[in-house]
Amino acid sequence: MKKIIAMISAIAVCTAMFTACSSGEAETTETTADTTISETAAEETEAETEESVEEAPAETEESAEESTEEDVPSEDGGEAAANALQPLVDAALAVGEWPAMMEVTDTMMLTDYFVLDPENANYLNMIVMQCPMSATMSEIIIIEAEDVEAAKADLNARRDKAISQDAWYPNDVELAEASIVGAEGNYAYFVLAGSAAEAETAIVEAIKAL
Repeated sequence: MKKIIAMISAIAVCTAMFTACSSGEAETTETTADTTISETAAEETEAETEESVEEAPAETEESAEESTEEDVPSEDGGEAAANALQPLVDAALAVGEWPAMMEVTDTMMLTDYFVLDPENANYLNMIVMQCPMSATMSEIIIIEAEDVEAAKADLNARRDKAISQDAWYPNDVELAEASIVGAEGNYAYFVLAGSAAEAETAIVEAIKAL
């Protein structure tokens, strides 16, 4: 009986050892599998991150190109270009004292108030500057024309209207009567201001410097 009991005990011990080994191997297999899956997922995530980093500069470059293209003025419009006669006006405004001046571009205003036809085929270019406040009458008009004498005659018509109709206050009447119409080269000009003589000199010098 003792031998039988010893054999049974030995068999039980062996069975328990085999069961423990099998369980350990299963846990090792599961742990190894989990580790492999985690490593694979990490590698895939790293690969995706590298691809995103590589693609990002390309998107930035495309955005920069689009931004550059949008900032470039189009040939059929875009930002309005400055009047080519503006430097001559700037030369006049640099001498003496002037109120705030604005360029007049409204067709009706040019025609009715300044008696100038902006569609005149003789005019190669024209700029009309005026102080928008009626209490301070100041004007600079410069016309580049094929027939400068005809343009000068148009400016004399403007001067006559300024004296007879547009000047209301005593000071404005004096300024209008002292206004100057002249020509230099292909440019005719009209200056109505307190410093009309100095402004005329500056305009003529600027024209000669062109």
